[in-house]
Amino acid sequence: MSEELIQKDMQGNGEIIGDLEYYSIGATTLGQLKSYNIIPKRDYGANSNKKPDAILVDRRDLNNIQVKLVAEYKKPEELSTEAKRKKAIAQCLNRYCLPLKSPIGVITDGTQHIWINPAAGDDNRIILREDGYPLGAKIKYSGDDEKQEFVKLVNRVIGDISSVNSKLQSEEYRDPSALASKVWQKIWLASGENPDACLATFVEIFVFKYLSDLGVLTKNSSAVPVSFDDVMKIDENEILKYYTLNIRDAIKKLFPFSKKDGTSVINGSVLNHELEEHNILFKDILREFHKFGSLKNIDPEFKSRLYEKFLKNSISQKNWGQFFTPRNIVKAMVEVSGIENLPDGSLVHDPACGVGGFLLEPLLNKREGDFSVSGKKISSKLKYSGYDRDKKTIILAKANMLIHVNELIGSNPTMTTQFSSLFNSTFSQIKDSNLGSLSLMEKDKYDLILTNPPFVVRGTADIKKTISKNAKLSSFFAVRAQGIEGLFLESIIRSTKKGGTIVTIVPDGIMNRSSDSKIRQFIMEQCFIEAIISLPENSFYTTPKKTYIMILRKKTDFKIDQSEAVFTYLVKDVGETLDVKRFPAENDLIEMVRLYKYFRSDKSAFVSSSDKCKVFGIEIFSPKEHWSIDRWWSIKEKQRIGVLSTQNETSVGNFIIDTKKSINRMKEIIKNLESQPVVPPVIKNSVEICLGDQKYFKLQLGSRVLKEDIYDNIGGVPLYSANVKEPFGYIDNVEDLEREEFSRESILWSIDSDFDSSVIESNIKFRHTDHCGRITVNVVDIDPYFISYSLLKLRETFDRGFRSSILNMSKISITVPVRLDRFGKPLVKHVKSKDTDRYEKYYVFDLKTQKATADYYTEFNDKKMQLKEEFNSILEKHLPYL
Repeated sequence: MSEELIQKDMQGNGEIIGDLEYYSIGATTLGQLKSYNIIPKRDYGANSNKKPDAILVDRRDLNNIQVKLVAEYKKPEELSTEAKRKKAIAQCLNRYCLPLKSPIGVITDGTQHIWINPAAGDDNRIILREDGYPLGAKIKYSGDDEKQEFVKLVNRVIGDISSVNSKLQSEEYRDPSALASKVWQKIWLASGENPDACLATFVEIFVFKYLSDLGVLTKNSSAVPVSFDDVMKIDENEILKYYTLNIRDAIKKLFPFSKKDGTSVINGSVLNHELEEHNILFKDILREFHKFGSLKNIDPEFKSRLYEKFLKNSISQKNWGQFFTPRNIVKAMVEVSGIENLPDGSLVHDPACGVGGFLLEPLLNKREGDFSVSGKKISSKLKYSGYDRDKKTIILAKANMLIHVNELIGSNPTMTTQFSSLFNSTFSQIKDSNLGSLSLMEKDKYDLILTNPPFVVRGTADIKKTISKNAKLSSFFAVRAQGIEGLFLESIIRSTKKGGTIVTIVPDGIMNRSSDSKIRQFIMEQCFIEAIISLPENSFYTTPKKTYIMILRKKTDFKIDQSEAVFTYLVKDVGETLDVKRFPAENDLIEMVRLYKYFRSDKSAFVSSSDKCKVFGIEIFSPKEHWSIDRWWSIKEKQRIGVLSTQNETSVGNFIIDTKKSINRMKEIIKNLESQPVVPPVIKNSVEICLGDQKYFKLQLGSRVLKEDIYDNIGGVPLYSANVKEPFGYIDNVEDLEREEFSRESILWSIDSDFDSSVIESNIKFRHTDHCGRITVNVVDIDPYFISYSLLKLRETFDRGFRSSILNMSKISITVPVRLDRFGKPLVKHVKSKDTDRYEKYYVFDLKTQKATADYYTEFNDKKMQLKEEFNSILEKHLPYL
């Protein structure tokens, strides 16, 4: 007899959840549960007196009762260390899961929820989500919808795991990734627009197709057919015009614009209905969507990665990446935020939200049931809000949110106005000031801030000037931090409630600039530093800057000094390569999240199990000293974990072996060089022509480029400066480049450095600064490479004192091989001028000799470079650091 079952009226059955029964108990033994026919009738031996805290059972067939899940509740201190967690897992496994033959065990302290697979080995016991993070789902629920989702999850886990697998498999969702890539190419090739405009166009068409699939779009207010199928029937020469005049207006009425900032879920399209080819292209794009089929059941991962896929296809990441944080980093920051444990009514905020990733990612795995519909009202357990100064990103953020809550819209297709109100209240453009969200001066408002604020933006000086002229702003931003990032960090801390949490990206400047000691002092006065995570350079698409994830908890009493240690972690891999391709790779962020959660549960007992993780006492964090935690690992430690390369480390023996190999390779290079003629081709006949002769050459000086317009990631237009061999950086494809002529090779020469020259291949767009000049050859029988090599003699003429300016270069004469006429004189031809009716005399140059000479010099330079690389490979070797 069980008093607990009698008191809870569970003798006959437990709480009904779908086809299953849930027993939340804790004082009833396995033997008693067996006697009530709640669990299978078998001999439980020494475990008969054990008392499970909760079980989920399938009792539809009383002759074949199946336990689906066993839960064990623990005090937080019982899960505070890895050793204690292993002990708790072993107890749940041996006392309950194995005797009951339960396929799932859950150990929880109310904050941590450890799902285990009893059939797997110890190294593979923890059940993981598809993305590699621990499942961590709560086993508490309220309401019929959450009950259904819980049973659905349990059945899914049981179906996916096995004795050799504890990771959930991807569900059968429609994945529009390939569709997105195809449509991207079509829009890009047709319009040549920047990726944000192409993305906005794709998202708008996606929304159009999706709303049609839901049956929301049928006819507009004038009874004109506006569904996807109706539009597909329109002739390809008129289809875009039909869409623009009818469907766009219908979508805008379904999702009204925000009265506050005038934004909605759709933006202006890059396609022009007045262009016949754009109408044809639009029909072609709709055919791709038609072939794909319904968009109702969208892959959750696609929701998270949609904008990232477009960014990776972009040749202008500088434009787009400033509003975007890579998804792997967003996931990790959401995981460490503790957002799943926030009480109802909490405020979650991003003051620089971009396309909304930090606010929407939790809806996929941590806060799936936050939004619900009751009657004609949409309610949310948490209040999400995001600000941005840029209108187009707010529009994309709202469209992004529509995609993230598509199932809810699908279940309530007549509530688009209410959903629009939800989107408009979540994302707002702050346009009334050049300060953006900084102008709001919010205080003690938010429970959690997740953000990646801008590091450097144009107009920083103007922003500070605006602050200095306004007494309220000057008082609010009292720290006087350096850079826009310092202003944002100060604002973030002030706007967080006491006891609230901040998870933010910060650049290395805040961590190590002596001039930013004041913001570090402010952090320590206002907050407890929970963690600093070092990210590798190039983690973000548009900057090679060194960055960190900082986790702060705002003090409830500013008089209390921090005494607890700080969690730190050195991330080597972020789940993708750090080049422009961004291929999948190892992901240290998953381990970092796991260890941080262990640390957070019991800081005093935490012991790191990874070389990448250290805990430092708070006394090391002095505002006057740097907080660049990666410097607190030794060189040998960094080499061991792979953060610092050891490829050039050697021993004396290996150095001798490698040197001998390099010498043999250099001998082979020299041998190949010996097969080349000792002297270059003889130029028998030549003429002197001046670089200032506009018949043959066009000389241009580059233009000044602002530092903030330059970025380091390959993907934009290369920018050349004083070093004419390699790009100085990359810039966006600006309008003036479209008027430039790139059909022929360009010769660059350096101005404000040691003189040098190089050739840029034809049809390659580039831009050059005023530290170098460009020569374009106007005739086809002058070889640019020959001219470039001929210019190298000017190394003896020009230097930093006597500059190779346009004026000085225009006076330089070049000796060029020429063909002879039958009288032995330089051959000439007469060509009618484009501007006048006069004929001008042109030499007929010997192109064959020019190319042979250029090839000779190219071969020599290639071999010299190979020798240099071999020689440097020897010099770069070093003995292990002491």
